[in-house]
Amino acid sequence: MLGRRPRGARMVGEEKVDNTETERPTVQDFATDVRRRITEFESRKTFGSLLSAPKMIRRELQEMSFFGMLTAIPALTVVLCLLVTAFLAYHSGIVDGMKDEASMNVNGDLAAFLPEGSEVAENIAEVEGDWTTNVMIIYVESGRTNITDRSILMQLDEVEQALNTVPSDDGEDDDIKYILSISSVVKEINSSAPRVADAFVRNAGQACPVGACDWLAENASDLILENAELVGGYDIPEEQDRIDQIIGELPPNAQDKLVRDVGEKNNGTLTDEEVGYWNRAVIIVGVAENDKNGDGIPDLSTSELIQRTEQRIQKIAELNNWGGFDEDGNCGVKLTQSQIDRGVSPSELKCLQMTLTGPTPITNAVTEYTFILFWEIFPIGCIAVASVLFLFHCDVLQTGRIRWAQGIKVVIIAGLPTLCSVFATLGLIGFTNYEVTMTVIIVGPIILALGVSYGLHITNRYAESKGTPKEKMALALQSTGRAVFLSAVTTVIGFVSLILTPMAPIKTVGVSLAGGIIIVYLYTMVMVPNLTMLLDLKKPSHDPPKIFILAVRAPVRWSRIALCGFIMMMLVSGLIYQPQINENVDLLEMAPQGEDAPAVEKMITYSEEFEAGQVGMILVKSDIAAEPEFLTPGDNEAQKDPFDNLYKIENLSDMVNNIDSTTAVSIAFLMKSVGASLNFSGSSTIAEWCEPMPDVPREVCNLLFAEEYNASATFWTVLLELDRDQSAGTEIQSFLISVFYDGLTPELRHLFVSKDFQRSLIYIDMPFMDVKETQWRQEAIDGYAEDRDDFGFQPSGLIGVAAVTIDVNNLIVGSQWQSLGFALLFTVVTLGFVFRDAKFAALTTFPVVFTVAMQWAVMVILDVDLSLVTVMIGSILVGVGVDFSIHIANRVRELGGTLEAIQDSCASTGMSLFEAFVVTSAGLMTAYLIPIPAIKPFVFVILILLLFAAVSALLLLPAIYSTFVKMGWGLSGGSDAMRKKAGLSGGSRAMVAELDAAESYDAVLLASADDAW
Repeated sequence: MLGRRPRGARMVGEEKVDNTETERPTVQDFATDVRRRITEFESRKTFGSLLSAPKMIRRELQEMSFFGMLTAIPALTVVLCLLVTAFLAYHSGIVDGMKDEASMNVNGDLAAFLPEGSEVAENIAEVEGDWTTNVMIIYVESGRTNITDRSILMQLDEVEQALNTVPSDDGEDDDIKYILSISSVVKEINSSAPRVADAFVRNAGQACPVGACDWLAENASDLILENAELVGGYDIPEEQDRIDQIIGELPPNAQDKLVRDVGEKNNGTLTDEEVGYWNRAVIIVGVAENDKNGDGIPDLSTSELIQRTEQRIQKIAELNNWGGFDEDGNCGVKLTQSQIDRGVSPSELKCLQMTLTGPTPITNAVTEYTFILFWEIFPIGCIAVASVLFLFHCDVLQTGRIRWAQGIKVVIIAGLPTLCSVFATLGLIGFTNYEVTMTVIIVGPIILALGVSYGLHITNRYAESKGTPKEKMALALQSTGRAVFLSAVTTVIGFVSLILTPMAPIKTVGVSLAGGIIIVYLYTMVMVPNLTMLLDLKKPSHDPPKIFILAVRAPVRWSRIALCGFIMMMLVSGLIYQPQINENVDLLEMAPQGEDAPAVEKMITYSEEFEAGQVGMILVKSDIAAEPEFLTPGDNEAQKDPFDNLYKIENLSDMVNNIDSTTAVSIAFLMKSVGASLNFSGSSTIAEWCEPMPDVPREVCNLLFAEEYNASATFWTVLLELDRDQSAGTEIQSFLISVFYDGLTPELRHLFVSKDFQRSLIYIDMPFMDVKETQWRQEAIDGYAEDRDDFGFQPSGLIGVAAVTIDVNNLIVGSQWQSLGFALLFTVVTLGFVFRDAKFAALTTFPVVFTVAMQWAVMVILDVDLSLVTVMIGSILVGVGVDFSIHIANRVRELGGTLEAIQDSCASTGMSLFEAFVVTSAGLMTAYLIPIPAIKPFVFVILILLLFAAVSALLLLPAIYSTFVKMGWGLSGGSDAMRKKAGLSGGSRAMVAELDAAESYDAVLLASADDAW
């Protein structure tokens, strides 16, 4: 019988039952938790996750595959990159000082800036069909003695003979087509009498009926040859009086072109404006470009010709004890060792100096020394960038303590790939022989400045990640790899805009910069992950400084006031300062200066003292050929009148000479210099033979030998008198002109007249001056030429350096707007695709527009002209400055686009922007040290505008965003904004769109502000 269990007693198995009962609440809790989770379940997120899962998996596999290839063998990958860099560095110009040939194909000719099909370029090409435009100028300085003293003229003559070893060979044997100087003119005129007499005999023989003048040719030629040396050979006269007579009879414009009295300097200070004698002269040398083997390359390169010329000048100076001048312009008294060995005393020095300058040597200086000078100062830029990187990343600014290992690692990881990129970019340009101009010198500093940030984005994200080195790098590449890519894309867009300009040199800068950024990206993606893992960078993050929090608070709170302030600054810059911008193209400022390029310094002196340097010319198409044939009486209408065209040429030259600071010379100056009355022993005998000649040669014979005119009468004087005498007719003039042509040396005649006498040149000199000053002179010259354009007489406008300068100057204004507009438009379009929102893209780009607009105010205030270098500032700013705005824009979108998000994003990004500005400035400062004047204002303006770009991104962008948020307009546009405002979800398509947008936002995600700091 079973009894009742007492209270408190336990039965067998009761413990198990009790345990079961105690578990019941756990099951109930589980059920409750399940019901709660079902209640909180969001089908929209789940559906979105399912939709995006395949894409995410595919992306992960792609990233891991790419990452795996990049980091499979870190050390070997880095070594291979360094080997490739070493190969390309050899062609970058860094070792040009140690080898004979330059690596870079630099075109230093200003004409290279002309677009294809330019009328100015076509005019130059037409001139080059008959003449050379390659000119060297030997600038002669005499301290104590008149240049026209025979002893000095003999020095000039010795130099000329050493250079022009085979006169009148058209440069085929000695590479010199012609030499024009005061000594060559003296020799030409001194030897003109026998040549003119012989020319008369030969022309008379052609004009007379067959056999009628044979007796004259036979007897007169022997007589002329007998007396030629007595009259004067092709050399400097022995008597100083004869020299003074020849030079004194030269036209004033010819004297001004060849010799000048520039006063006297003592210790670099001008003490006398005139010394009473000519103490400066020039030797103008026309250079031939021979290509006898037809390979398209001159047999003698320009640099070799210049080197040969300088060596011959130096050798003569050494042997003849010139002495030269010191830096202050005082007569040099320092003897060379060779002179000391020869027992030369300081009193024997002539105080004479000759310096090679002119367009060809300057072009060569630009070609040869531009990159040599750059590589000399490039290490300073590298040290500056490395120092800034170390300062920002060694924690001394954040904690007051220096973490040496951390700072050095960052310098290596971020700096080494960038350094390799500079070598690779310039080396690739040299290796491919891609023709560039001196403007491409800015490529190196810009790449050095911009490339560092790409590596920092990856290393900073790596430092904050957790796990093994490979795991951390995988996360870093996933989050910032595409960000760096899209950052590079937006930068490339700004640089590519330069390709649209019509000027080839600016196109080459655009190609070089765009290619350089691509190379930076490739080196960054290959080297940075491997270097980071090899060094295993560990870098703590820090809170942003309070100053940036306070700075951002103002534009967020008073957004409209801040926005109005920035807009007012833009309007002032655009409406007031933009019209004041001066366009000025200065060839000399684009050439390297200093001890390595004395040609440029001396060209400046030549420009100031001779009011010359901008070599120009007018090409006159007119028939000035003269034939000695005779016509039957009364048939003068069929006779050509070459003097009529010659008179028009001289009239045009006179009009040009009336323009201030302008000198023009033509073939007429020689006609005014060569005497037409030939007086020498035996000339009276020839005069006796004039009577039996036919009418025309008899008249000319009497003019030349019978002293019908004053003994000092020149060919021009006689031709003018004949022109006034209606009875003389054109036959006599034509015969006399033919005699004059044949009486000149072929070298000097061809300097002014083409070989077929159908074209001639008027040479025009102007000093280097402001473009506006040059332009009104060009317009005046072109006006005179146009007024005289007639049937049979067609003068061109001004051709040469001045014309090229004006044409290029007019092009840079249109080029600026064209490239700038393209850069801004395509930047907005690209950001629109990235953000999937055109409105947000436009708002994000506005600070860049502000920065570009402020360049006008900055340039006017700093007195910087719009030049071939500064014209690129706008496009470069778009490429560089847009990164600042993107940096903040992505943070704003990540945090939700609220006022708090705007303030937090800008405040936390401030230090990152400051670091980017300082690093970029340190890199660009390299270019400031290059001794090329045109580079310095460019760098200064860029640095100031980069500061504007950082400030506008930090202050203007939050003001814009805050204004739109406060007004309820939102930061996004399109149908998504409408759905959000209406509270609609938009269905599955909207979810897919948002997920894709989220991926695009992640793609442009630049490293967080904490990372960068």
